[in-house]
Amino acid sequence: MSAPIPETPVIGAGLDRLRAPIGRAWHAPGYVYSSPEMLAREKENLFMKDWLFVAREEELEKPGDFMTLRILDEPVLLTRAADGTLNAFANVCLHRGVEVASGEGNTKEFMCPYHGWLYGLDGRLVGAPYMKEAEGFDPKSCRLPQLKIDSWAGNVFISFDPNAPPLGQFLETFVADVSFLKPEKCRLANKIALELPCNWKFAVENLMDFYHVGVLHGNSFGAFFSWREENVKLHDKGGVFIKYTSAAPTPEGKTLFRLLPWFEAIGEGHRHGSMAYCAPNLHLFGRPDVVRPIAIWPTGPDSCRMMIYHLFPTEWHTEPYFKEKCKVYRDYQIKVLEEDRSMLVSMQSAMTSRTYRPGPLSHLEAAIHNTVNYLVEKAVGDAAARSGVRAAE
Repeated sequence: MSAPIPETPVIGAGLDRLRAPIGRAWHAPGYVYSSPEMLAREKENLFMKDWLFVAREEELEKPGDFMTLRILDEPVLLTRAADGTLNAFANVCLHRGVEVASGEGNTKEFMCPYHGWLYGLDGRLVGAPYMKEAEGFDPKSCRLPQLKIDSWAGNVFISFDPNAPPLGQFLETFVADVSFLKPEKCRLANKIALELPCNWKFAVENLMDFYHVGVLHGNSFGAFFSWREENVKLHDKGGVFIKYTSAAPTPEGKTLFRLLPWFEAIGEGHRHGSMAYCAPNLHLFGRPDVVRPIAIWPTGPDSCRMMIYHLFPTEWHTEPYFKEKCKVYRDYQIKVLEEDRSMLVSMQSAMTSRTYRPGPLSHLEAAIHNTVNYLVEKAVGDAAARSGVRAAE
């Protein structure tokens, strides 16, 4: 006798216990982390609506600098124009939709590799071969579709939503928590890309899951780690800020540099640790000697990409052996995150198992409870989160 075919998940169903206060709450049902329909809703209601952290300004420092990326199958082109302006465009030719740029680098213009249409750094169409006979076509009025772009403290953000609020308004609570880290006084040293075979929300949760640190990371940074629940701040819209005790992110927990120059004046020392989350895709970590933005990008229902940026004070970048020291931080970062990988894989595999039942949340998981409730409610809609809507509808 064949096994029964699992029912189509009901988007919005089974969330009542997740929505309960932390003392009575349970984790989200499996479809929240495995359903293609859930990811489609997250794309439309989160990633296509909110401001998204995409780069550091020093990656687009000189006129002509550009970089490309894909956000849930949406091709994006970032440029620094000749006048110094930062631009963000949909990376789609106005002729047949081919991507006009790839990778990153420096250039004066972009040529579509299919039919040779030419675009300036400001996105304007400057050449369209063999199109003079096309009735009603005016190349002077053509420009790559623009996206909103702005920056804070050297961090570049874009939004697909033309009606998105100003970036300063969107980041107001987040900035109030983390401005003391002064990322604007730092420059990018390491940029690390990790592909993870798990739903993007598992990666988001893992970075604020202090419950697991002493168990999984007991032989790495967990040996220097401690925290108190009263130092956890939960904000609306899924925001979180946590201060804790830690150490420099090196194998022995000792800095290869020194304390961040601005820490001494505000009473922060060599055991500083902090983490802030701004939905949907940005974490910012502070340590005694480094500031670390981390961006998480969904690439499928069961896969994501994590981008880690190591920022050190600008003046340190010219010191002897700077690159060699940075490599130690890079290698240790990868080591710690690789400790998480097998757990993320194991959780993801459980999300489609017919035997999986969500378990109760610990009071130590209050940050996860706050964040996941916001992400789920924003994705499926408040009414759906309360009553359940079939994925096929």
